[in-house]
Amino acid sequence: MGTAVQLEEKREEKADRLARARRALGAAELSAARWGGRIDRTALRESPTASESPTGPEGAAGPEGAAVRAPMRLLPPPGRPDAPGRAPAPPADDPVEVAPAQAPGRLPVPPALAPLIPSGTLRAGSSVAVTGEASSSLLLALAVAAMGEDSWCAVAGMPDLGLRGLLDAGADPSRLAIVPGTDVEDLPQLPQVLSALVDGVGVVVIGPDLRLTPALWRTLTGRARTRDALVLAASPPDRADLRLEAHGARWHGLGAGSGRLRGRRVRVSSAGRGIAGRREVEVLLPDVRGALATTPAARGAREASVLPTLRRAV
Repeated sequence: MGTAVQLEEKREEKADRLARARRALGAAELSAARWGGRIDRTALRESPTASESPTGPEGAAGPEGAAVRAPMRLLPPPGRPDAPGRAPAPPADDPVEVAPAQAPGRLPVPPALAPLIPSGTLRAGSSVAVTGEASSSLLLALAVAAMGEDSWCAVAGMPDLGLRGLLDAGADPSRLAIVPGTDVEDLPQLPQVLSALVDGVGVVVIGPDLRLTPALWRTLTGRARTRDALVLAASPPDRADLRLEAHGARWHGLGAGSGRLRGRRVRVSSAGRGIAGRREVEVLLPDVRGALATTPAARGAREASVLPTLRRAV
């Protein structure tokens, strides 16, 4: 009985958060329409599971005995277990890293970044600032890990977002909301939209092109603490609970006149509450699968370099 009540409460809470997200994007739609823009809201439609659907799973007979097809779903990104025609699994010596289970009120991070963070997880309601090289890729890797299996993610201030790379990293496109506009001139209701998204979405990503005032940043982080939302921002105007800096990026995979880029090594350091001293790790961002991974202990690939050119005297 208790389990059924908990499931019902979780379902109601999820529906309430989704409704708040819809209202926030509705306000963004009205503003974007004035500038000739449009927001695709198809991802905000709930897709019932086979147990919740009145028609049952695909191929089940309807009330008139006719076959009823299950609702259409967005195709998962390549490499996911349920993707048709997926790529073969990686070899045993290059396993896919899986984040360990987290305690209530904690959000997972990519396993390669766990040594940088106290307890190896992020607290729901906290804020994370990301700076330096590859900051956008690092932001998205953190967001994909924190989304988990059921959380929504809203991305603002990244007009040139590479959705293909986001899907390769494992993001579910049916739980993504992209907010147009980078300042109040483009979107007059931007402060209200961001506040509503923090209220209704589990993970909010603020890109480097979004110009926030210190007052608005403090408002967003305060609301995030109340709503248990995670705010990930590139170079915010004020302090955050955790600060990650990426530096020393090096691409590898090229040989002496041959080969292809197979990944990028980046050093990531952390500072913030509960962190004594300086913590730093080297990660692959991205690796050959497009995700964030731990740097292998030994790898034969050579670093990309510029070879000297010999010129013949005339």
